[in-house]
Amino acid sequence: MKHNPYQNHLDKEMTRVKEENKKLKSHLESVDNASLVTQLEHCQQKLVESESTLKKTHKIFQTKFKEFKEAISHLFGYSIKCPDDHQYSLLSNFAESSNHTIVFVKEGKSFQLLENDYTKTIEMQCHLSKLSQHQSIPLFLADVTSDLFHRQTIIT
Repeated sequence: MKHNPYQNHLDKEMTRVKEENKKLKSHLESVDNASLVTQLEHCQQKLVESESTLKKTHKIFQTKFKEFKEAISHLFGYSIKCPDDHQYSLLSNFAESSNHTIVFVKEGKSFQLLENDYTKTIEMQCHLSKLSQHQSIPLFLADVTSDLFHRQTIIT
């Protein structure tokens, strides 16, 4: 049966279903691509906004940190730098030289004084004996500050 009407109907139906399937796939791809493009654009916009917020926050942090360091310097008489992790270099506002730094390293919850050329000087040895005697870094720094202040006022 070459001209079977049922087979002809099945062939036509199969062709129609294949065409419909092809159209649906094409539509699905276009919908997915459009959706992905929209999502990508949205993500790119959020990324730009986040980067802008991060830059603003970073700038605010830098400004506030600079203000904080200046306040520490004015209130306590020392500028502080952090050359390495857990290391703090202090320079008195009354220091006679920029090489006269006092360096502490944080070890756990305490700080240890690092020996350098400045801490080996005779003047500093007197202060260091008080540091070891009283175990108080604030008292030590106040003593150094007081000594440096008096040296400047007597000299000038």
